[in-house]
Amino acid sequence: MHDGEPPIRRRAPATLSENLMVMEPVVHLLSDLVAIPSMNPMGRSRSGKEYSEQTIAEYVQHYLKKNSIDVQLQDIEPGRPNVVGVLDVGASKTILLEAHLDTVHADNMVVEPFTPTIRDGMLYGRGACDTKSSVASIIQATINTLGRGRLGANLILLFPADEEYRFGGAQYAARQGLKADFGIIGEPTSLSIIRAHKGVTRWRIYTKGELAHSAYPERGKNAIYLMAEVIQKLEQFARELAERSPHPLLGSPRMSVGVIEGGQAVNIVPDRCWIEIDRRTLPGESENAILQETKTILRNCSDWEFEPPYLSVGGMELSEEEPAVQKLSQCVRECVGASSIEVAPYGTDAGVYAAIGIPCVVFGPGNIAQAHTDSEYVELSQIEQAVQIIERFISS
Repeated sequence: MHDGEPPIRRRAPATLSENLMVMEPVVHLLSDLVAIPSMNPMGRSRSGKEYSEQTIAEYVQHYLKKNSIDVQLQDIEPGRPNVVGVLDVGASKTILLEAHLDTVHADNMVVEPFTPTIRDGMLYGRGACDTKSSVASIIQATINTLGRGRLGANLILLFPADEEYRFGGAQYAARQGLKADFGIIGEPTSLSIIRAHKGVTRWRIYTKGELAHSAYPERGKNAIYLMAEVIQKLEQFARELAERSPHPLLGSPRMSVGVIEGGQAVNIVPDRCWIEIDRRTLPGESENAILQETKTILRNCSDWEFEPPYLSVGGMELSEEEPAVQKLSQCVRECVGASSIEVAPYGTDAGVYAAIGIPCVVFGPGNIAQAHTDSEYVELSQIEQAVQIIERFISS
């Protein structure tokens, strides 16, 4: 898949409507993307090319080059590149179109994760919804607009790695001096426009015990027991956070413990245990204040320590009256009949770009309820509509 033409896929089934058959190129593109595993190892000991964005990045690079788009790879770390395409038409404005290449793992899926299947107007497979449908829609809309010679702004097409775990690709692109006047960040929003969302800070807490044979547990100190006390305090704190005075758009902050690991064997008193914290933040909350508050909650617990956050990205908030937001809303109405401008409790790469002065919205085909599920799918009709909406937005 590194060289030559993209693989040929079987034609869409005859059960698809004539209207959907018009979008056949984007369906084939999405099928090819889903067929390329690009799972994020999520900081765990998973390896191999299926836990890398390298193959899918090279495929997208070739696809863009074939369609006369200047493109390069940015290696954020070995085997994990961003894809960056640039179209400079000498316009006064530059639009960023972005959607990430990585997916969560495919363990225990009840559909074939990397054999894209079309059934009842939906395409199934890992990443079909989050966010390879956005990648395909952005690419197809750009190619269609170029073919008509109607590009109304300079474009940056950015397809980053490592969004699911550390927002690493977006942060790398930001450090390289990324600049744009407005951004559309592809995520499954059911074609609603998300103008504000929370940020996220993630870190690990460790407890330190002492090893001993399990026949003589009193000779050691059990790190898992120590962690149990920490978790109880955090659970209570999470409930208190949820009851705080809400932000007018985004509600209250949230926190959860998502991962726990400790011990070497059942017959050894464990000397180490760690948990992973996910803290959803509001505008104005600083990383330092978040960590300090959590440390205060744990002040009476024993033998714990924090690891510095491996991810800390603020939220984003954009006025509904922002001209670009209104323009995108008008494009949605023209293609779908109605538009919805909303806010969301999750975080995205948009928080990274907002921090460097690029106003962004989050928008794309697919329902967030299908993201990361064991039968992930996207409605093909939404992909067609997304292509049309993005075409309108970038062509005027």
